[in-house]
Amino acid sequence: MRQTLIVFLIIWLAFLLTACGDLANQIIGATATPSPTDVPPTPTAEPSPEATAAISTEPLQGIASVDSIDIQLLESFPVQVNVRAHGNLPDGCTLIEQSRAEQQGNTFVVTISTIRPANMLCSQALVPFQEVVPLDVVDLPAGVYTVDVNGVTDSFTLDVDNTLVEATPTPADSASALISGRVWHDLCTVFTDEGGAQVPLSAGCVAVGDGTYEANGRLEDGEPGLANILVSLGSGACPAAGLDTTLTDADGDYVFDELRAGDYCITIDTATPENANLLPGAWTFPGLNFTAVTLDDGEIRTGVNFGWDFALLPEPDIDLANCTNSMAFVADLTIPDDTVVGPGETFEKGWRLRNNGTCPWTTGYSLVFAGDNQMGAPNTIPLTTPVPPGEEMSIFVTFTAPQTEGTYRSDWAMANSSGQRFGVDGPADEVIWAQIVVGAPQPTAEPQSAAIGGVVWEDVCFIRTDGTPSPGCVQIEGTNQYRGDGTLINEPRLPGITVLLARGACPDTGAPTASAVLQTTVTDASGLYRFTNLDEGLYCVAIDALSPENVNLLIPGNWTWPAPGTGRQGINLAAGEQRLAVDFGWDYQE
Repeated sequence: MRQTLIVFLIIWLAFLLTACGDLANQIIGATATPSPTDVPPTPTAEPSPEATAAISTEPLQGIASVDSIDIQLLESFPVQVNVRAHGNLPDGCTLIEQSRAEQQGNTFVVTISTIRPANMLCSQALVPFQEVVPLDVVDLPAGVYTVDVNGVTDSFTLDVDNTLVEATPTPADSASALISGRVWHDLCTVFTDEGGAQVPLSAGCVAVGDGTYEANGRLEDGEPGLANILVSLGSGACPAAGLDTTLTDADGDYVFDELRAGDYCITIDTATPENANLLPGAWTFPGLNFTAVTLDDGEIRTGVNFGWDFALLPEPDIDLANCTNSMAFVADLTIPDDTVVGPGETFEKGWRLRNNGTCPWTTGYSLVFAGDNQMGAPNTIPLTTPVPPGEEMSIFVTFTAPQTEGTYRSDWAMANSSGQRFGVDGPADEVIWAQIVVGAPQPTAEPQSAAIGGVVWEDVCFIRTDGTPSPGCVQIEGTNQYRGDGTLINEPRLPGITVLLARGACPDTGAPTASAVLQTTVTDASGLYRFTNLDEGLYCVAIDALSPENVNLLIPGNWTWPAPGTGRQGINLAAGEQRLAVDFGWDYQE
């Protein structure tokens, strides 16, 4: 399954190299609006340095966003310690690359990294994950130890030295080893559109070469365990059975204990009457109906899991004849309105859009030219991946500026597979647009005349006494929790917050190092901050919520803007540029 996924990603990567770029930290100030009418101001994310670089074909590596960790001390001696991390991946294309644990004194620093194919267009729903990382605690002395997983910390205590006394080795014939795991429903929900093509509606789907989809073989938060599944234990190499059997519990968990060291085979036979309710379907993990396990004396082997994808689940009830088509403008990704472009210059305009209707957008949907000046762009830009209702996509159009100086605008709408147009919140005439000014380059700015500034505000979201969310809340994908929506509309400003300005690109996680910091400032009574007398170049603006200056003012809570959990923005500053909408939104949490 994983090899199939890798091949799939490489194929799509080659197809999309000219269609999309790295979107991480590339959101540029959105001065275009969904319609010509006024709307409240929206905070603006600033471009990362990659926004001005050539499109890269290298996979994008990052650090996973971890929300919480659980430390498990297994009942064995020496004690075995696992840390289970829970969090969300930013989209369906991002995968966990590796987990690495390093001991530094009495602290275990665990780094969970991610990898994402470059230039891939995919829906932006958060994808929950959990990752179990074993810690090397053998021979550690008694004491308290801290575990730091991508910035989230907890601790555990060893009451005695964790060293096995050589004089009393475990007898070779002891029966104290254990195998446990979970049998779970690997979810993938699809529906068939009017053309007979399958459209995925859940993040756990992956394409399989013939135009259909299957579950991704990963145990993710929210995927249920399967109860009363008969699991068999055999001795020796697989396939083998006959040594013992057990049924999974209400959570889909099973266990075989009191085992001696040796080779075992765990099997789930779908042909047995107890497992008949699994059919039809297929194993997505480990891909077969058995798994080989080799145990040492006293070993506790957990996570011997099996993922099952049911084949004939009912499709969602989507009435394609009566569903509604609508889009929402999220942000300009490149070329803010009235950007000065040279005569005849080629440029690429990008928008971030959300499907806020009830019809899924299939690959039969397109972005279409809707009026004003086409500026050499094609008539239609077909979608390359489906976009289910509620999810977002990025799309880019290549233009060529006219030869004559002046202001030019190009209007665009969406169209379904039948060619029927729709726009922002439905009406076809509520368009999005690209607007440029064709003219000569601006005069050279004076040195140290650029500035960076913005506002730090409280992104208000709370749950009313009747259990409903307040205005300004958005639901966290895959959960029943809410956070602030990242939009500043008449909300409180936060004074006294310390803001850092550093030279160069922002780090992948956390705040810039002290040696990189050029200036610090504190927000005023209106939540405003500003850094002045700057030269052109690459900067990082960051707010460290855990710093001594900010921890009592911000914690507990988290950032909602410029992105959930992110308190830093990369700024590629032009000479003399006044970048004064580098804003930060904070959601206090109880």
